[in-house]
Amino acid sequence: MEIEQLISILEASAEYYSQKNKEKVTITDIEDALYMRLSDKYNFEWRGDLWDIEISITDIIEILNDFDFSILTRSIETNKDLLPDEFLLRYKVKIKSNGLIWIIHRYDKDPFPSNPHAHQLENNIKLDLSTGKCYKVRSYIYTISKKNLIDIRLKAEQVLKIDLPPLLI
Repeated sequence: MEIEQLISILEASAEYYSQKNKEKVTITDIEDALYMRLSDKYNFEWRGDLWDIEISITDIIEILNDFDFSILTRSIETNKDLLPDEFLLRYKVKIKSNGLIWIIHRYDKDPFPSNPHAHQLENNIKLDLSTGKCYKVRSYIYTISKKNLIDIRLKAEQVLKIDLPPLLI
């Protein structure tokens, strides 16, 4: 798919969901939501892999029909040293955040690895909020420390005010 064509589809999708939800939904929001929904299906390594699939506005509307875009604004930031460097993408430009941004989707259609679980979109990592185990494309890669898991859970409870799965470590 050509870049201009995909941008047009993403813009139309953002417009559709902005009107449907009566709040601003951006192209980045659409990309993040699609990435969360499709990363396992297509074995995405990073968000940019979205640009390699053929997708229509009809597909996007079907895929994101029940997606809660408000979760994208209620993220949690953790220290970037939480995960070993070998699991993280390196950027050549300086990014605003020094930490890792985690998104927790309460009603994620895919309850793996826990329900709910946390997404670290930039590196396509899912965090089991019960055990601290991290997965990339459904393959186990690393377990964060109990201290870090408890810290993430406390932040999630404060920011999101949701019930988390039981702590199993």
